[in-house]
Amino acid sequence: LIKLCLDIGRLHLQDKIDDNFDSYDITKRFAKYAEVIHLWNVKVSNNLENGHFPVLPDLDPDEGWADTEKYLKIIRQENKTCKILFEHRSDLITDEELESCYSWVNRILSEHGND
Repeated sequence: LIKLCLDIGRLHLQDKIDDNFDSYDITKRFAKYAEVIHLWNVKVSNNLENGHFPVLPDLDPDEGWADTEKYLKIIRQENKTCKILFEHRSDLITDEELESCYSWVNRILSEHGND
């Protein structure tokens, strides 16, 4: 049995630079095969900023950040057993922000665990 890794930061980046790529569709199609989710954020505008940045609730997708909540909702609907690997640079934020990151992700996954 083959299992996949979905990398949210890379999916978001590809979505922003390739008009023929729909990261949400790819996530929906392949989440059921995922064993692990690499979770980190990146801001994509005219250039790349803050690679491997922790996912935080106040990072606005309209400003180029990944819509982490949307990705996680799709993943949780398709796969209730995959593991989340926080693949971020925690040194870029405060301890309080890091706690906010973990709490927020846990809340999203808990709310959508029984959809």
